[in-house]
Amino acid sequence: MLINPRRAAILSIAVALAACSSAGTTGTVPSAANGQQQSVADGLGAVLDSAPEAAGGRVLIQKLSIHPKGGVPAILINFLANGPNQAGVPCIDCVNGASTQDNVGLTGPQNYVLTNFVWQYGISFTDISYKGKCRLAWAITAGKKIIDSFSAKLTLTSSGGYVLYALARPRPKYSGAATETGRVSCGKGSQSLQVPLYFE
Repeated sequence: MLINPRRAAILSIAVALAACSSAGTTGTVPSAANGQQQSVADGLGAVLDSAPEAAGGRVLIQKLSIHPKGGVPAILINFLANGPNQAGVPCIDCVNGASTQDNVGLTGPQNYVLTNFVWQYGISFTDISYKGKCRLAWAITAGKKIIDSFSAKLTLTSSGGYVLYALARPRPKYSGAATETGRVSCGKGSQSLQVPLYFE
């Protein structure tokens, strides 16, 4: 049987692409959409929905010149960050020596929660085209155990920029591995992320 080298090469490429395509659908690459589906599937959606409002948070907004094209989501979640609570952070336009005013300062990011420390939890998202009320929610869980949950509300009076919100929480009486889930809900848009934590 005579095999055409060109057809064999095309067939090999097609098989490789199909393998890559199916590997991408297994959920091994985290995304805001995957995190949201996982939250609903394992009950975290209800925990985030009912998370009590916490007082004392700090919201910072950096205006940017954003000109979205059609089909772009109104918001995009950027990151979750946490570390020991300290005064002066988070902050915007506070990095000494930075070449522009578009920079942020955070407490030393660490997901290893130390004993006897008040912890600062931060979340950031880009506001592309949304004006109105937003709800930020966090859930810290270990399997089905809810270690802590809290939320905050804010109102965006203009769009085009990024939002950085942080608040301090007393350390829960827990030791071991955990997962932090953060969700941003603005209008009908909602996105979430998850990061691992370990409580000393």
